[in-house]
Amino acid sequence: MRGARLAVAALAALALAPAVARAQARHSPISGSFELGATYSYPNMDADFAPSTTFPLGHGPWEQVFGSRSRWGFRAGISRMVYNKVGTVELGFRSGFLSASGKGFSNMATDGQPPVWVRSEADTTTFHMIPTSLMATYRFDWAADRVPLVPYVRLALERYNWWVTDGAGKTSQKGATNGWSATGGLAFLLDWFDPGLARELDADSGVNHTYLYFDVTRAKVDDFGSKKSWDLSDKHVAYSAGLLFIY
Repeated sequence: MRGARLAVAALAALALAPAVARAQARHSPISGSFELGATYSYPNMDADFAPSTTFPLGHGPWEQVFGSRSRWGFRAGISRMVYNKVGTVELGFRSGFLSASGKGFSNMATDGQPPVWVRSEADTTTFHMIPTSLMATYRFDWAADRVPLVPYVRLALERYNWWVTDGAGKTSQKGATNGWSATGGLAFLLDWFDPGLARELDADSGVNHTYLYFDVTRAKVDDFGSKKSWDLSDKHVAYSAGLLFIY
């Protein structure tokens, strides 16, 4: 009888072994993350300009040429995990692209009368910017397996390389402005919709988790208060959304 019980126990152990192995290998080792997202922001370039007849249709040169609406930009980033116990800490790099186009103005002077400003349909000006960040991110994902909402915060050093082209596509001005930014956001763990598919993705590609994120950023990019630099800080805040992949 004892031998039969041992045999049954051995068979049960063999039957359960694959399930235990699958449970233990549910996630491959985590080393970092990468993200793809879009941003919605408005640069504060007109901050140092007071309303005047020099800018008839806006508060400053940016609003006059490009308008008062925010612009969409795109960013991609990659980070390396340096801590993963009570939450995760990552150090990373991110870059992207933003552009805005508008029509310039010409001054039509009249005898004895104030100047008349006319928008020049032939004079197209385009502003291009590549925002680059060195960032440190903390995500409170300790309980992500039970609660799919993960808050996070981020601090970054920023360098925005920019250039302006005229209607002929020639560069009229170019430069780079440095600064910093602070971000707060919330990420939703998409694995909750289909855990089986998430495990398959992990086994096939090494992507452990996929998140949909939304965050708000306050950036101060003005060469740390320099009066000689263009102020590319956010006028209010910048909004971002996208996908985050943990691998």
